Amino acid sequence: MTASFLRRDLALAVTLIIGLFPLHAAAQKSAFTAEGERVYLYSNGSWSTKPDLTFSDLLEMELQQTRGSEAKDDRCTLIFGLRNGFAVHLSEVAAELQFLDRDGLYLLTRRVTFKNPRAGKVRFAETQLQLALGCEGFASFDVVDVPTCRMDDGTKIEDCFNSFSIVED
Repeated sequence: MTASFLRRDLALAVTLIIGLFPLHAAAQKSAFTAEGERVYLYSNGSWSTKPDLTFSDLLEMELQQTRGSEAKDDRCTLIFGLRNGFAVHLSEVAAELQFLDRDGLYLLTRRVTFKNPRAGKVRFAETQLQLALGCEGFASFDVVDVPTCRMDDGTKIEDCFNSFSIVED
């Protein structure tokens, strides 16, 4: 075989591989933890032990429990769990949620703040709603913003919203 055929075959193989596997985010820098594990810094300010990473589903939020009030029929307490899939501890994550009725119409907005979500762990937070039907008064919710997302050292993770997902039953 000649060199031109080899170059052509190599170019074809590279094109095929790139087409099959979309490009992922590439790390900007790397460092080592105190335990000797290599971690990678990405452009959104997050760290991970994976050198090539997509940033969806790193923060998974799930409605864990709804609790109606015995004192007032229109009160509802919602307890959410947040799993931190980043390789670093976070100091705070705040999510703005919009609650919708059964017809998909907007009811209200609440902010849920998770303090100190540790890497690989689930942290819980709660919020209160006041709706005419209590906990039965909403059908669904959406995360519309993640205004606060900070690592332990105070570094802000710029694009936390795209790392967020809601886990549904």
